[in-house]
Amino acid sequence: MAYDLKQEEEVKEYIENLGIEYRFGCYKEQKPEVCHLLGDYLEAIKKDYDKAAKVFKSNCLDYKFGKSCLKIGNYTLVGRGREKGDHAEALKYFEKGCEYNEPGACLHAGLLLTATGPGATIPRDVPKGYNYLKKSCDQNDPMACHYLFGMYLTGVPKNVAEFNPHNPEKNKNIEYIIKSDKKQAFQFAKKACELGHMYACANVSMMYKRGDGVEQNADEAKRFFEIAQALQKAHETTKEIGIIGGSGFDDPTLFENQIEKDVTTPFGKPSDVLIEGQIKGVPCVLLARHGRKHQFQPSDVNYRANIWALKQVGCTHILATTATGSLVEEYKPGDLVILNDFIDRTWGRKCTFYDRTEGGPKGVCHLPMRPAFCERARNAMITAAKARGYSHHETGTAVVIQGPRFSSRAESLMHRQWGGHLVNMTTVPEVTNYDTKQTSKPGELRFATRWLRFM
Repeated sequence: MAYDLKQEEEVKEYIENLGIEYRFGCYKEQKPEVCHLLGDYLEAIKKDYDKAAKVFKSNCLDYKFGKSCLKIGNYTLVGRGREKGDHAEALKYFEKGCEYNEPGACLHAGLLLTATGPGATIPRDVPKGYNYLKKSCDQNDPMACHYLFGMYLTGVPKNVAEFNPHNPEKNKNIEYIIKSDKKQAFQFAKKACELGHMYACANVSMMYKRGDGVEQNADEAKRFFEIAQALQKAHETTKEIGIIGGSGFDDPTLFENQIEKDVTTPFGKPSDVLIEGQIKGVPCVLLARHGRKHQFQPSDVNYRANIWALKQVGCTHILATTATGSLVEEYKPGDLVILNDFIDRTWGRKCTFYDRTEGGPKGVCHLPMRPAFCERARNAMITAAKARGYSHHETGTAVVIQGPRFSSRAESLMHRQWGGHLVNMTTVPEVTNYDTKQTSKPGELRFATRWLRFM
């Protein structure tokens, strides 16, 4: 059956049928890769983390599927789908995943076993952790190779408290589990660089320049420095994008290599944990505006904490989506609307960072709202929509009401007379909460796109 994914009802039917297919493929056909997809479906679409955890666990233990071991390990580590996290139990799942040749599981197991400091709860076992990291590196995980480089560069002391990074002479007299070996360090750094690790390339360049672990070679030092610069430029060009998911658009399965990050801000906690990962190689961070259980109504969302948290983890641009009602017939359900203006009908919401909150910016700041949204980013969205043949509108004015109730008929007629095209409950103060003193350009954090949908 062909689906028209521009129609909301057909999208819902498609998603439900997808769940049925995954269940059949997992429980009847017993396909491990489909069971993993079922776990992702339960997590992302149904938001049922308990059931997702059970699927991932079963797929790991019963069907020996490494990716599911990594997933249930991460669940167990942070306490998702359970009351609290358990590092020791998580390690068992990571070790299983590594046994089944999942490099990410090997990396996690190695890091847990070699970690030190107040947050480390697993008994330290460097030889065992080293073997996991080595297996991960052998399977081309650049982070594992880079971590092994660091271990050989300085050595791994038996008693971490005895190691003094500022007194190399004193460190010569302490006992090491892994002794410093510059040649080994160079080999791991070189492999990490070949796998695209920017800092590893910089380290290789420096080692060639100094003759550490390799014969001194100015030409090679220059070559690897240029590689590091190219990777850095690519990283800077590909800015980290924050995605604020509204109703129906907070699907973490969009991401590769996703990890969860719990952050706090001077303005309190954001609506949920941040989910970091990549979409086709582009670093992105996903935040569910209303919480993953949709527990916050529009007037209760901590908009300032949400925006600040995304900026805090390095986002330079934000794509925001929301369920939106239409005030005019030309803007139909399923259309993509790239907003360029708004009318604020909210009340009582915090609309500025500049209110003397401890840890926030100082002084007074009057924010310009023309343009209300980032023009550069809007043009990028318009170009992309045209290229993909999406039904879209290049401009739109959103009337933002307080909610949680919908507008009365008389109010909607009034909003239309004012020039409004759409009505929603969350564009303000989300679009106004940005900090001109902390962004590279005014308005960089004002990029929002809105999916049109009758409420």
